[in-house]
This record gives sequence, structure tokens and C-alpha cells, in this order.
Amino acid sequence: MAQSHASGQASLLDRGFRTPPAAARPWVFWMWLRVKSNRTAITADLEAMHAKGIEGAILYDGGVGNEMQSATKMVLGDKGYVEQKTTDFPGAHFSEIPSGPMQSWQPESRELVRWAAQEAGRLGVKLVVTVGLASTSGDIPLEYSQQRLVWSETAVKGPVQFDEVLAEPKTVMRPNDKAVRSMVAERFTVPDVAKYRHEIAVLAVPDRETFAEDDVIDLTNKVDASARLNWHAPTGAWKVMRFAYEPTGMRNAWGLYTDGMSSEALDKTWEATMGRSLSEMTAAERKGLYGVEDDSWEAGPTTWTKLLPAEFARLRGYDLVHWLPALTGKRMGDAGEAAAVRRDYYRTVADVIAENHYAHLGEIAKRNGLKFYSEAAGPNSGQLDPQLDISGVEIPMGEFWVPSPHRPTLDRRFLMRDTASAGHVYGKRLLGCESFTSVGPHWEDSFFEMKNTGDQGFADGCNLIVVHNYSQSPSVTAKPGYVYFAGTHYSRNTTWWDETPAFNAYLGRSAFLLQQGLFVADALYYRGDGIGQIEQRKTEPTLPAEGYDHDNINLDALLHRLTVSDGRLMLPDGMSYRMLVLPANVPMSPEALMKIAGMVRGGAIVVGPKPTGIAGRVLRAEVKREFDATVAELWSDRIEDGKIFSGRAEEALHALKLQPDFEYSGLSDRGTIDWIHRRAGKVDIYFVASKWDAEEKIAATFRVAGRQPELWDPVTGEIRDARSFTQADGRTTVPLEFGPRGSVFVVFRRPISTRVAGKSQSNYPELHKLQELKGSWQVAFDPKWGGPASVTFGSLVDWTKRPEWEIQHYSGAARYTKSFTLAAAPKSNSRIMLDLGEVHEVASVRLNGRDVGVVWTKPARIDITKFAHEGENMLEIKVVNLWPNRLIGDAGLSAEKRLTETNVHKFSEKTPLYPSGLDGPVVLERATY
Repeated sequence: MAQSHASGQASLLDRGFRTPPAAARPWVFWMWLRVKSNRTAITADLEAMHAKGIEGAILYDGGVGNEMQSATKMVLGDKGYVEQKTTDFPGAHFSEIPSGPMQSWQPESRELVRWAAQEAGRLGVKLVVTVGLASTSGDIPLEYSQQRLVWSETAVKGPVQFDEVLAEPKTVMRPNDKAVRSMVAERFTVPDVAKYRHEIAVLAVPDRETFAEDDVIDLTNKVDASARLNWHAPTGAWKVMRFAYEPTGMRNAWGLYTDGMSSEALDKTWEATMGRSLSEMTAAERKGLYGVEDDSWEAGPTTWTKLLPAEFARLRGYDLVHWLPALTGKRMGDAGEAAAVRRDYYRTVADVIAENHYAHLGEIAKRNGLKFYSEAAGPNSGQLDPQLDISGVEIPMGEFWVPSPHRPTLDRRFLMRDTASAGHVYGKRLLGCESFTSVGPHWEDSFFEMKNTGDQGFADGCNLIVVHNYSQSPSVTAKPGYVYFAGTHYSRNTTWWDETPAFNAYLGRSAFLLQQGLFVADALYYRGDGIGQIEQRKTEPTLPAEGYDHDNINLDALLHRLTVSDGRLMLPDGMSYRMLVLPANVPMSPEALMKIAGMVRGGAIVVGPKPTGIAGRVLRAEVKREFDATVAELWSDRIEDGKIFSGRAEEALHALKLQPDFEYSGLSDRGTIDWIHRRAGKVDIYFVASKWDAEEKIAATFRVAGRQPELWDPVTGEIRDARSFTQADGRTTVPLEFGPRGSVFVVFRRPISTRVAGKSQSNYPELHKLQELKGSWQVAFDPKWGGPASVTFGSLVDWTKRPEWEIQHYSGAARYTKSFTLAAAPKSNSRIMLDLGEVHEVASVRLNGRDVGVVWTKPARIDITKFAHEGENMLEIKVVNLWPNRLIGDAGLSAEKRLTETNVHKFSEKTPLYPSGLDGPVVLERATY
């Protein structure tokens, strides 16, 4: 019998969730340390990735870095992390890696990258190499590096014959956006900068508060090569302004930052980096190279490029050169005209970067058969239009950080939301994310500590995890090895590396479901004409705090991708929204206003106040008249087909009788719930996560009716029908329970099951204690890491409370074994659960010689029904702690007695030991449904 489409889709969903496919499996940033490495170490890394289910690696030749944050640490309170001073890490520092330095993109480096590509191809690991703004080459000339606008002013009193060399242009343009100004400081001084300076124009302007465009005198052709001006100055006071552009001098460890507004500069960068490497690759090496990545903009502001006047004229329709004094703050033209020119200038810079850097790099990558990944949505430049940048990227990326002193607050840790919106608006299915980044912790993170951060990233729109980072240690024996200064260490040298497939499966299951279909949102928030407005988190600035989701849309997508159909706002890839929300207290471009007017006449719902004026310089009077007339028409009662709500979005939601897409009740004062909704055909997928450590019970209500709610557990892969739920008024309410940092997918995809039909009081089993496994345990440590091969624990206890120095300071895995007797096999309606109690940090369970699974969440409970039998059972629990305790112990030993080897020296013999091992109690429980 042919399988129906619905059942086929269900089957694919089931399989993909239980065993995530390649497209959903996590990646890593593979941080090379700019030291001499070797083929053996590179192969060891790639084989370890492949063995543990890592789908791809972004090779980022980042060096080591040297930011050691050890004076403070992050502590979790009831409902959030707080930064706390600490003296636990005296003398923290980095040491040099003994293998010696190696320069990026030089022959030795390129040869090792080629080897990595060949090995990646052999193993099936997707290799992406970083190139672009965050990984530039020292081989590019200064003329192709990032440029800035500079000028000087010379006072002249006319009438006079002026014949002098003009002052050196040393005043630097300081963009007025806070996000830009914060990154103005140069990282090195360009030697003999005048040698690389290029003249733009020399203009004379009246030395008074306000002047007209016609008052500007162009003196450029009266200046010789030595900058001597020969000019008969008319009567009056004048300022002679000499404009030029020069390299900013901004660079990173790779070299100079590329001029982001110049496609020619990007071509030169490509030739010096990937182009050269590709030309050297064999067929086998080339086959293993999957793509290129352009990381976040960290170059600070760029204010000029050689072809900017031509680009400005093309995009804005008038000459910028005569308006250059307006960029310096001069009051030119009619009221507001100078501000309008500055708007056009910033709009042009953003447009040109999007076109000549991001879109152009995407074209180069495609031409070479490579995928293009990029963190093009920022977050570090207020000059960018993040969404327009992403329109030219095949796989856009954002980033989120685990709590660390470097980024202690939520608004600095989660930088994903604009990437997600841009992906939705421009039809990008995969939304990658640099994940679990940090500066401060070193080998102090466990899977559980990372989980609530990952869940918030998913709720903000991420659906492809790229863990930051896997450091490329040049030694295959040194442990914990040599590492990059930042990020969660996620590599073959981590104590819990053997257990990562369990965590990777959770990441992959979540990513898989969040890649299905389309994001569901009620509102589309027009960002207006502003540049650099990045929404870091799902803060819902214009909608009620709970229950409704939204996307952001930029000017380009508003004009060229948005339409109206049956009263809904539509995008070409299938996304749709109920209303468009306008920004408050900002001007609007005429093009945007006319597009909005047409959509309102076509039946669209628009919410927001009228614009404060026109964004940009108006070249024709009829444009101003039409703009004013359209504003008057829209914000009146004469609109019949659509509707403008001039107040807040709540008015529109109430008028439309649009119920929340998701809401809940019963949350404790210590709780926070994150959520996101996607729809794949007729399947609705909600992800719901409890952020903190309190156990929570809520009644969750979803805007879906007539279908059976199912509970999909991303940690275990279990799929089951909800037995307790109610339906009313087009919505379904499902009781949900969460352990610490718990999460669940609630999926609606088929008719309600008459077998369950919401007949139970709870969706979760009742737990009844059967017995506690008391008494002694045999514990085996690894003698190679200083622990005893076998020791009897009379009772379960934290390793740091034991009398043996070797156990107190042990890092790695220890195996606990014990037999127990089970009186009877479980009944058909019950399961046998093993609750391990307190575990530091990860446990793998074997029962009667068979693998049961990995326990990494709280409560540390696992189903052993399939593996247990009546009578005597043999239990083995492998427990893995973290690296700090051995590093603390080694800090007090002479070099020849140490077992660890690393460049990170954060922990001293005075650092308090970290809780470790199995504390228990270990309890057998019967779970009855």
C-alpha cells in the first residue's frame, strides 16, 4: 500500500529527530593557534570530530590570544548570572607554545591547510576556511586596506591672493553612532601615512554658522601636487577644507583589514589567501574543501573608499563631493538638509559594503564551487545593514555566549535575533550560530552548564550549532593541550570528549526540528531607515511581552520582497505575517512610504505613528508634496481596504481578536520560559524551554486545535503522545513539567488519538522509590592520571572529600561498580528508572554488560527497563569530572612530576577544588503512567 504524504512526512520527522541527519549535526570552530603543527595532530583532530558526530569544522587561524579574565567569575542566582569578584586564580597567565610560531597563509601554513582539506575529504568532515574581514592577509597593500575620511581647515580672510601649502588633513571622521564610535581606536600606526593618502577635493566654504550648497567653491583644480593652493579669495571669511582618504591602520593578527566597500580590495584579499591556496590544491585536497567563512565585523568604522563618490551618485542620484562639509558637522543647506545628506552617506556606506563585500564574496565562493558562511549581521559595527549583508550570504550566522566576565549580561551574550530575522526574510533555511563562546572559563563547562544557553539560542532562531571552539593543539599527547584564549574547550583533549555524542545528539535533534518548514510570527517589524540597529535577543520591542513573535525587516526587503495577499504580508519563500509594525519618531524614505501605502490599500494591517519627515535629501519638490499627501491619507479615516493603527500593537491585536500564539500559567517566581514556533506544511512545532534550575510545572497553551499534541524530548529522542490536554477556542492547553533547564518540543501533526484523548491527569509518570543502592562501591581510576586502579568507597562521596591526594586532584573518568537485586520485572504500564542523584559532571551507565546511555541533565535519571532483569544485576557507572582539579594539583608540583601540559595557567595550588564524582544517592524508581 502506498504511504500517504502525511504519514511519510511523519516518518521522516521521527527518523530525523531520533538520529539527526548531516544537515542538523553540530559543527565546530577549529581554532588554529598560529604555531608550528603537524599532519599527525591535524589528522587526530579530524578523526576525533568524525568519530563523535561533528559534521563540519570552520578552520579559523586565530592565534592564541592573551586575554585572561580571572579577577571575576559568573555565579548563577535564582534567576540570572551575576559577576562576582574572586581571588581563586592568583597569577593567572598564558605561556608560549613550545612548537614555535607559524604565519597564516604562508607556504608552511598553506601546506597544512591542504593536508587538512585532504583528510577532511577522506573522513567526510566538511571543511570551511575563514577568509574576509576577520581573517585578512598581511600580503595586501595598504591601498586595499580599510580607508577613512580625513580633512583639514585653513582660515582665509578675503579679498586676498592665497598662495600657501594647505594644512595636513589629520581630522578623522568620527561616526556618530555609539556602536561605531566605541571601535574607533586604531590598532597600529601606519608608517608614513602621507605616502598612502589620496586627495579627494579642496573646498572653500563661508566661515559662518549656516551656508548654502551654492556658497561652496570647488578649488580642487587650483591645488598642485604639493598641496599648494593658489587662489584669489573673495571678500569675506573662508574656511578652506582639504579632504583626503587614507588607511585606517586597523589590523588583526593576520594583517590589514580589507576595505569593506571595495570589491577590488576583496579580490586582492582573495588572491592573497584562498585564491592562492586553491591554485595549489590537488584534486583530493580540493574535494575536501567545502566552503569559506567571513566572520563578524571587528574592523571598526570605515568612512571612505576610492569609488565612494561614484557609488554615491549611482545610489543617491546627486554629487557627494560638494556636500562633504556636511559630513564634518557643518550646517549646510535648508533646515535638515545637512542631516539628510548624512543619512544618504551612511545609507550608501551600508549599501556598498553589502554589495561589494558580502554579496561579492558570495559570488566568488559560488564561482569556485564553495559554500559561503558569514556572521554578516554584525554585531560590531553600527555602519552595517545586517539584513542586507545577509541577503548575499548562503548560510548566515549569528553568535551566542555562555556566561563569562567578558560578556556578563544577556544583551551582550545573545546576538542571534537579527540573523534569524534576516534568514527568514531572505529565505535562508539554515541559520548557523557561533555557539558557547566565552572569555574567562577554561575547562569549567559541562554539558548541563551549557544547556540553558543553547536552548535560548534555539529560541532566538538558531538552527545550526557551530561550537566555539575546538583548539588545534600541535601535540597529540599533551593534555589538556594548547588552546585558544576564548571559547568553551570542545575537543579530543576534554575530559568528557567520549560523552559528547550524547550532547551532540541533543543539539542535532533540536536543530533538525527547527530547520523544518517556516518560522511562525504574527508581526513584521520594519526597522526603518536606521543603520546598525541590531536586535540581539527576542525582546519583542513593539508587541506584548508574552505570546506573540515577530521578525524584523529592512528597507531593501520591504521594497523588493514584501507583498500582500488576502490581508497577510507575504514573502516569496512562504513566510507570512498578520501586521507590519512601524518604528516611532523617525523619518521614512519616500520609497518606503509609497510601498506601505500600496500594501495598506491592498488590505495590509499596519501599526505605528506617522513618520516625522522624509529620510534623505529630497531632490524634487513633487516628491515632498506626494510624501505629505500620502501621510495625510494614510493616517486618516479614509483608508478602506487596509487599516492603519496609529497607537501600539496591542490595539491591533485586540481589534483583530488575535489570541497569543503561545502562553502559559503556573510558572514559579524563579522561572523563565523561552519558546519558538515553526510550521512545516500541516505540522506545527513548538520548542519550549525552562531557563533556570527550579523545577517547573506550567499549563502551556498553543494556538493550534483539532490535532494531537506530542511531546518530543531532544535529550533522549523519545516521542510520545500527550495524555493530558484540553482544547477550546481554537487553542490547545497542555500541562508541561520541567526539570532544571529542561526543554521539550510540542508537535501537532495528526488527528487526536481516541486512545488517549486527553484522558489522563498528567503527561508525566508517578515515581515510586523501589530501593536505594547503599553500601560500598568499587571505584577504578586511571593510574596514568594518578588515580588508584581500584579502591573501595564505603559510601558515595565527593572525590575532593576523600583523604587521598591522588583522588582529590584527579581529573578524568572513574568507573563505579556494584551489584543489586531486583525483586520483580516491571509491569507493562511502568518503567524502572535509575536516579544517580548528584553527579559531577557526566555519567555513562552500563547494566549487565550493556550500554544504557549517557546522563548529563538534572535530575540525573535514566530508563533501565530494557536492561534490568529479575534477580541480581551488575551496574557500572562511568563518571567524568573536569580538568581543574588535576591542574590545581599539578600547579604545586615540580615540572617533571606534572601530568598536565597546557599554555593556560589559570589554576594555582591555592584554587579551591571543584566538586567531582558521584555523590548520589543512587536510587531505583518505578515510573507508572
